[in-house]
Amino acid sequence: MVAPDTRERAPAKDAGARPEDRLLEERTRWAMQIHDGLTQAVTSAVLELQTLRHRIETDPQEAIRALAAVEREIREDLRRIREILFEMTADRPRAVPAFTAFVRELAERWHLTAELDVDADLDRIPEPVLEALHAIVAEALTNAAKHAGVRRARVVVGVAEDALQVCVEDRGRGFAPARDDDAHFGLELMRARAASVGGSVTVESTPGHGTTVRAVLPVGGRGERG
Repeated sequence: MVAPDTRERAPAKDAGARPEDRLLEERTRWAMQIHDGLTQAVTSAVLELQTLRHRIETDPQEAIRALAAVEREIREDLRRIREILFEMTADRPRAVPAFTAFVRELAERWHLTAELDVDADLDRIPEPVLEALHAIVAEALTNAAKHAGVRRARVVVGVAEDALQVCVEDRGRGFAPARDDDAHFGLELMRARAASVGGSVTVESTPGHGTTVRAVLPVGGRGERG
């Protein structure tokens, strides 16, 4: 989960801003955080419970084991909820989790095999850019799990031309003619997260040949290897 950014905004950025603008900014930021973490967690639990309805009829013992796994995941989600509530009241935000562990956790949650290739020093990346990276990758992997029809995805992160270059791709079914509201909202949130740090997101998809999400996030010359 991406830790909410509870740090104070720079005075220069906020100077002269209308109260309603600052309120809208905060509401948008927290909407992103909730969607990035809690919405995905609840969606995952619902999908697993839907599968359990069929397992109960065909394999009761396996259904019991799966139900225990769902219970563990929900308890973990509750822990994350408590973390978010703590972040909302803490004086200082907790550190952004290691990116490799973050992707591994996402893959386990969505039952994906995620190939990860990182060629950048993420410890030198500004924290707002790291948070945008986490949010975009989380949403892209979630969409792959829900819509691609395959259980494998690839995440590539590197630095070129003073920007973090991110690519999340799958070789699934590609965009269906009609996408649900959650997927559409998720794509808009990815673009918003990138824009919040001066970056951009593009999505390429061909029916039957998969989907590729690319993000470019400026880092001001930080993050290079060596």
